Amino acid sequence: MNDRSDKYSEVVVSFGSNTADKKANIVAAIDWFASLTADLKSSDIYETTAVGNGVGSYMNAVAIGLTSCDLAYLRAETKRYEERCGRDIECRIRGEVPIDIDIVMWERGIERPADYSHDFFQIGYSELVGSER
Repeated sequence: MNDRSDKYSEVVVSFGSNTADKKANIVAAIDWFASLTADLKSSDIYETTAVGNGVGSYMNAVAIGLTSCDLAYLRAETKRYEERCGRDIECRIRGEVPIDIDIVMWERGIERPADYSHDFFQIGYSELVGSER
């Protein structure tokens, strides 16, 4: 983990993919994200239907962990990882998502309200936190 501060922050992340190897893409992304966090817990991987401009079905997962990285650094790293996995303008035009990683919650605050409200997030989040919150 990249020690960017002495404080650990809780982060809740959504993973999604709609390509032929979508389940493997989710597994690899969770493994990669674990290098930026401590105590990472991930939901099962599950299938959802596309939202908005998405194409086909998606595989999704949610993970909760602690990180010493700051939010801006973590956002930048997730976008770099998406690009390394082939997420580019051509994919976006075709509606293909090799991997999508979004920081939905940070320190128990909702960073992406639209994502928070969708099944692709709530299914995995509910699995992880149950009635805890």
